[in-house]
Amino acid sequence: MNQDAAPPAPSALSVSDRKSEFVPVSGGQETTSAVGLLLTAYVLMWAVVFGFVWLTAGKQKRLDARLRDVEKALARLDETSTEA
Repeated sequence: MNQDAAPPAPSALSVSDRKSEFVPVSGGQETTSAVGLLLTAYVLMWAVVFGFVWLTAGKQKRLDARLRDVEKALARLDETSTEA
């Protein structure tokens, strides 16, 4: 076997060789770092969580106000039916 032979070009690898071996793309360059992508995903996830909590709190306040109005209306209705 020839020890001085260069490894085969990525396109010359068989399908089974490509499945078990990482072969980087020649000339390819990463345009975004993994840290940047991770940080972006982390910030977006927390933005969605805080947005959900903010919207839920607003809906809860409106629901509490509506419930107070219904309770007042029921109290007035109870007062008028008791007087009659």
